[in-house]
Amino acid sequence: MSSNSIWRAPWCAFAAAWLAGCAGNGMGLDAGGRPLPPGGSGGGELTADFDSIQQHVFTPICTACHAGSNAPQGLHLDAGNSYAQLVGVPSVEQPTILRVAVGDPDNSYIIQKLEGHAATGAQMPFGGPPLPQATIDVIRQWISAGALRTQDLTGEPSPP
Repeated sequence: MSSNSIWRAPWCAFAAAWLAGCAGNGMGLDAGGRPLPPGGSGGGELTADFDSIQQHVFTPICTACHAGSNAPQGLHLDAGNSYAQLVGVPSVEQPTILRVAVGDPDNSYIIQKLEGHAATGAQMPFGGPPLPQATIDVIRQWISAGALRTQDLTGEPSPP
């Protein structure tokens, strides 16, 4: 083993640990970094409704950082808090921009952060691979359709 190889092994371990920091552990993602359906690999495709986005994106990916007392910008994306902290709420980094501007995905800070063109801060998920554009497009569709919280069995939106 060369001295270069001996030096590289600890560095690689450090880099891997550092990169894993806020990116999550990959749980809930397939090999390409796309959200898995509930229960692993079978059933339940991501759809443009809040419950599906929560289950397939926010909970398995975003809560790696956006949960608990150290949640960046005070943004908690766990199921009990995410809707109230996203829809119609100004961004902490850019207070003139809503995190989710109902009906307007281009002017929603969450889309700007996910697509990597926000004026402030890093692309999300921080330190990990970007979400596939198809996943971001589903979030865009949900915002365009009114960013409703849930729908009852008749298809009527439930109040937020």
